[in-house]
Order: sequence, then C-alpha cells, then structure tokens
Amino acid sequence: MRKRLVREVEIIDGASRYRFQCRNFDEFSRCMKMFIKEPGTCDWIKQELRPGEIFYDIGANIGVYTILAARHTGENGRVFAFEPHCPSFSRLLDNIRVNNLEHIVTPCNFALHDQQGFFPFNYFSGEAATSHSQIGPAQGDSQLEFQPEISELKYSTSIDSLIAAREFPPPHHIKIDVDGNEFAILRGMSTLMKSSQRPKSIQVEIDKPYKDEIMSFMEGHKYLLATKHHTRAGLERISEGQNPEDILYNAIFRPS
Repeated sequence: MRKRLVREVEIIDGASRYRFQCRNFDEFSRCMKMFIKEPGTCDWIKQELRPGEIFYDIGANIGVYTILAARHTGENGRVFAFEPHCPSFSRLLDNIRVNNLEHIVTPCNFALHDQQGFFPFNYFSGEAATSHSQIGPAQGDSQLEFQPEISELKYSTSIDSLIAAREFPPPHHIKIDVDGNEFAILRGMSTLMKSSQRPKSIQVEIDKPYKDEIMSFMEGHKYLLATKHHTRAGLERISEGQNPEDILYNAIFRPS
C-alpha cells in the first residue's frame, strides 16, 4: 500500500507562487517537478498565453499546468480543465481552490473524443496523479493494453459539439495530453480548426502509433509544426542511446 501524505506544497517561480494539495507521493512528485518534468510545456504557456485569453487543458490531471495557465490568462481570462479520472479530478478541484482560481478555471469531469455518448473509462490506476487511464479500449501510450483496476461509464463528447452548443467559448490555445487518445480529440475539433476562430496554438503529445496520422491531419487543417520538445524522461532515454523517433514528445502547431 502506498504511503499517504497530507501536505500543502508551495512552488515559487519568480514573483509567482503556486500551491498544491498532495495526498500521495505521485501528487507530491508532480508538483515538485512542475518546471522540470516538461519545461517546454511551461515555456509555451508562459510565452504564448496573454491576459484575457481562453485556454483548454485537456488531460489536466491534478492541475499543475491548469494553475500555471490561469496565472497567465489573468482575471479576465478563462481556463477549462478537462479530466475524466475521478481521483485526479478531486485533487484538481482542491488545487483550484487553494490557489483562489475558482473564477478563472472551469473544471470538467468528462472525456473528450470525436464521438458523443457514454463509454467505458478504464482506470490504469485508481490513485490520483497517475497516468495511462483511457476512455474506450484499455490502451495507454503506444497502444499498450492493460488490465484496468476498475472501469466506469463516462460521458464523452467533442470540442466541436461543446462549442456548437454555445456552452464553451472557442479557445485561443489548447494542450492535449491524454496518453493515447489525442488523435480522436483532434478529429473532434475539425470544425473549430477550419473556422475563423481557430486556435492560435495547439500542443499535442505525439506518440509513434499515431504520429503520421496526426501530422497529416494537422497539415490538412493548415496547421504547421512550429516546434517540438521532449519531456525530461524522454531526454534521458535519448541520452542513453534510444532513437528519438521512438520516444513520445510534445509538438506545438500554429496556423499557416
């Protein structure tokens, strides 16, 4: 059994302070590595987001990048944090609250896809701050199958459907990191990407199985690869001699 923690972590970055509630080691580790695990993601958020803009954090987990984004969109901006994993979502709510960002961040406990309806959500782990849980087939990164700890019936919809219903405003920037379902989410925002309100930038986690399809899809929607960055773990694997093309990375696309 994992050792339990009840701890509030405060991360200081220049003049900014970020607070997080931690109840297990995975949560504690994510928070302490806020600017280390994915420095490219942090730089993108800091450099791209402007006061008053709208940001979609798809695959928000416990809210590390949600909170960072909310600081940069400011009082007149909005952040929509999508996280279907219930234990992680519960901690996301805590972290929104302890940072006093309830008026900026809208947490959403449902899945995004290219289909609308109810589908099995398979838990790779029932612990908050973990990865690989998935809507639909029990497949995580690299399409590796896993035996779920438990499955839940979860509502899923597309970004295009949310915007068409006028329930959600079109975003200026989107982050998509859902451990394998990125391509389906992109297909579900095809109308947005062709509209006059298309996002200024989209960051997508790219893994080998869907790499070619995602690149072709983005090019077909007139989005070009601007830059890409690996996680710290990915860079360590590359330094050990592994082929960079076999290691997932984050790609940032901009309209052409």
